[in-house]
Amino acid sequence: MDNSARDMRGLSRIESVGEISVSTSFVSSGSMSWDFCSSFCALGGFPYFGLQYTWACFCSWDFGSLGPAKESDCNMPCNGNSSQICGGLWRNSVFALTYPKRSCFKQSQMPSLTVSSTLPISWSIAAQTALDCLIPCEASADCQAVIFSGQQRLCHLLRFAYPPASLSSTDGDYFVRG
Repeated sequence: MDNSARDMRGLSRIESVGEISVSTSFVSSGSMSWDFCSSFCALGGFPYFGLQYTWACFCSWDFGSLGPAKESDCNMPCNGNSSQICGGLWRNSVFALTYPKRSCFKQSQMPSLTVSSTLPISWSIAAQTALDCLIPCEASADCQAVIFSGQQRLCHLLRFAYPPASLSSTDGDYFVRG
């Protein structure tokens, strides 16, 4: 179930992720599907995603604070894939995300997309090596990627797989979960 206070609030105070704007606590799309919403929520490592009213995607660490709804209340097809159900009026179709390789990281190019938020979405720690970054990131469910600057001996741990705009030009090695 949902109401205007929102049951699934993982995106609260997030303004954008990459090129996708976040409206209050959800993302809307004219081509909403389970794949779109799950892929979007995976950027933040959220364990749950929910779809509502054919076009809204919510990400969250938990759900159910407003109680369960009857399954039959979720009866609206996704506007991007009519064979899938995307909730109903004030009803979320909720799915769990699993991440089989949570302790694995891959080094890659720094993404050109960034995250904008009114909340802190990165934190820094002193680090001598990239491993000094990866170990605390692996231990934190909130960490999805790291930027290691050997020159500064500093590690930036990132809440999303994309960096905040303030770190987008940081020189260093970029590692992302997965």
